[in-house]
Amino acid sequence: MEDAEIARKRAIEDDDRKVKKDRERRAVENILDAYLQNPIVLLDQSREEAVASVANICTVLGFEQSFILDRELRHRIAEIGYFLDVVAADGVVDYSLSEVGFLSRSETRMLMGAWSRGEDLPDSIEGWREIRNSRPQIEARWQEQLRNAGSRVVVPPLSVY
Repeated sequence: MEDAEIARKRAIEDDDRKVKKDRERRAVENILDAYLQNPIVLLDQSREEAVASVANICTVLGFEQSFILDRELRHRIAEIGYFLDVVAADGVVDYSLSEVGFLSRSETRMLMGAWSRGEDLPDSIEGWREIRNSRPQIEARWQEQLRNAGSRVVVPPLSVY
């Protein structure tokens, strides 16, 4: 009787792991699809179109990253969404909206490719690495911009996501 109970618990745990892994795979697919459905181009795209694409991508990243089980990948995707959100809010980074969108797409594809092959996540691509390294300054400028606009909201640091 005790062995049957242990086997039943293991079967439930196995099913739970499978459901979570399936949802994680779907999250990765949805994130990649968000970039395909919402193009961001470096040249000849109006700011309005770029903002709409970035907003749609941010929505998907913000939701789907919650289902990524790999802690490092989840954090890196949350970080990408964070920077896209900041730049769409009026670009307090030293890159244009289109540049950040383009770099985020390349970074995301690289990360998802490594993850899907079971490889360690690589270092960031050139350009995105510079954005990541300047996060403290970006966060400070964004918070200052919010204060100057009369907002009392304090944006939580990315580390809490």
